[in-house]
Parts: sequence; structure tokens; C-alpha cells
Amino acid sequence: MFQPITTKLARVTYYDCQDNIRQWGCPDIGTYALVREPNNPHDINAVRVSLFGIHDMGYLPKNHAKMLAPLMDEGRTFLADYVRRNEYAPYENVGLTVRIVETTWH
Repeated sequence: MFQPITTKLARVTYYDCQDNIRQWGCPDIGTYALVREPNNPHDINAVRVSLFGIHDMGYLPKNHAKMLAPLMDEGRTFLADYVRRNEYAPYENVGLTVRIVETTWH
């Protein structure tokens, strides 16, 4: 049985992630999709965290992606639940902490 994982997202400064976290990284959203990227040239185990498959929030850290990628490739489904937005003064960048849970719907 899969035990939920709480983690900070990686690669939150790429593409539109900073803007997306500022706009969509909140408790009202609640849940994000995990999108497998087996053809990602930087990491064959890449798992992107996204809202509606449109608004990228970041990626799972490599150690978690390496564990989850084979499970997702087998057809298991996971979601990322909002935990908190990470903001630390005086830094300008924001991050997102999520809780990865397995779901039964596809």
C-alpha cells in the first residue's frame, strides 16, 4: 500500500511556475494532477505537477519521481494535495509543498 509523501516541488523557477504558484498555489484549489513525462530529456522519471494539465506548478523531486514513475507507468494514479505555499523573505521566488496520495479514479 502506498504511503502518502509530503514534499516541496522542484524546478519551480522554470517556465510559468512562479506566476502559476502565486495565482493557483492556494488551499482553495486543493488538488493538482501528476503528469508523467517519460520523454523528458532531463529525467526519464520526470513527474510534473499541474493544475488542469495547463498550469505547471513544478516537478516532483528526483528521488520521489524515481519511485512514483514506475507505479504510474503501471497505471496507478496519484494526486498532489495542496499543503502550503512556501514564501521566505527576502527571496522573491515562491514554492509549493504538496502531499502525494494515490487515488482510485482515472
